[in-house]
Amino acid sequence: MPATPTDISANNRRIAKNTLALYFRTFITLIVGLYTGRVMLQALGIEDYGVQNVVGSIVAMSSLLIGTMSGAISRYLTYNLGKGDKQVLKTTFSTSVNAQIAVAFFISIVLEIAGVWFLNSGANIPQGRMVAANWVLQMSILGLAISLITSPYTAAIIAHEKMTAYAYFSIIDVVFKLAICFVIIEYDGDRLILLSTLQVVVVLVIAMCYGVYCYRKFDETHYSYKIFDKGLLKEITVYSGWNLLNNGASVFSTQGVNMLVNVFFGVTYNASRSIASTVNGAVQGFVQNFTTAFMPQVIKSYAAGDIGYSVKLVNNSIRFTWLMMYVFIVPICMEAEMLLYLWLGQVPPMAALFLRFAMFESLASASGHNLMRLIQADGRMKRYSIQAGLFVGLIFPITWLAYYCGAPVWSAYAIYIFMFFSLNIVRFINLKRLMPFSVIEHVKESIAPCLLVSVTSFIVPIIVYVNMDAGIARFFVVVMTSIMWTLICSLYFGLTKSERGVFFDKAKYFSLSLIARH
Repeated sequence: MPATPTDISANNRRIAKNTLALYFRTFITLIVGLYTGRVMLQALGIEDYGVQNVVGSIVAMSSLLIGTMSGAISRYLTYNLGKGDKQVLKTTFSTSVNAQIAVAFFISIVLEIAGVWFLNSGANIPQGRMVAANWVLQMSILGLAISLITSPYTAAIIAHEKMTAYAYFSIIDVVFKLAICFVIIEYDGDRLILLSTLQVVVVLVIAMCYGVYCYRKFDETHYSYKIFDKGLLKEITVYSGWNLLNNGASVFSTQGVNMLVNVFFGVTYNASRSIASTVNGAVQGFVQNFTTAFMPQVIKSYAAGDIGYSVKLVNNSIRFTWLMMYVFIVPICMEAEMLLYLWLGQVPPMAALFLRFAMFESLASASGHNLMRLIQADGRMKRYSIQAGLFVGLIFPITWLAYYCGAPVWSAYAIYIFMFFSLNIVRFINLKRLMPFSVIEHVKESIAPCLLVSVTSFIVPIIVYVNMDAGIARFFVVVMTSIMWTLICSLYFGLTKSERGVFFDKAKYFSLSLIARH
């Protein structure tokens, strides 16, 4: 049933409200995250920081199960909410928790065998840090198991679009991490071991918060081990399995490459990649808020049969995601060296170059992420997952071959960017097969405005950059100019005429409200 203008208006208000709640969450987590990143680098040192990143990469190869299963559970919960079937919701949730317990047990066994073997025989760990590295691995495995079991509760909150609660729990999480930071600074023993232990404690506390909230707010989250629908489990497992192939290849292309960097170049360059990933992750957090707020509406509309509205939402979300990314990309690319120096003081080698590449790496990934979500909303994942998995899976062997032949360390970023932009062709083909999807409309509504903004947004910042001497003054002038000019380009080249009208109306209303208050 197509959405009425009233429904669309209500949905837009809900999306806007949830986006604002998530932006508040990300602003807090960004500030705390950047501060803790600086302190942890200074407290641990470049070597231990690199060790933590290497061990984290081993576990992250398996943590893709969290995203895969959570995404599948969220999809089925959201889909059934759109259908309005409460009994199926209860069955879906308890079955999901039971499945996650089994998965957590299985993956822990695998990591205890394969992960421990690789860490002790294949990873390039500095002399004398093997004991600490093994401790970090064990704590990471425990944290992964807890997160797996908790993921259905997180999925339920997102499916119900309770983004304010989701934001509050995330803020509690970063407050704990800030507290850990102060403890680590004052600790005289092995800081890496203490850090990994306290991180697991935080994961457990946050998991309990999610559980209590969901139990009180949502009837279907009253877990029962007796509820276990084999048919539903098979359906979710098949969906997750095909999605896992796709996500697994994606994670392997990042965390697997981290291990290649460690093997070919050592932990110092891994630390540089970690620094770039920290800043990039903060930026991604802002952008993903928009996606998180959008996607429940996409899935619910698809479940209700309004495919045209779902496609329209996805086209708009991709365009807005790209524009928001560029508000960060331009100033960061212009002043990456000074940004890292002001943040860290001690900047690892090539971190600034890695950061610039990482920003466009995220743009390449984000450019088609919501197209993939639209395929997931349909549920027929088999063909796409095989094609995308094989395509993205090429990144790891191509990078290994490039490094083996003597390519520079940054070449991994270039390979990733090219492959992920090219992956959108695979997504277009599958979307046209599954639903009424027009590539021409997508290019017109999303790609063309984004490319125009991409070209024009660097013009004025570059002029300012080359006409000022390097220093703090240029940093602030270039950053502010970059942000303002990119916003102007996005407003006039990235938004439609009607969207600009809504923006100016809202800005006028906000200005008049401020004047009236004073």
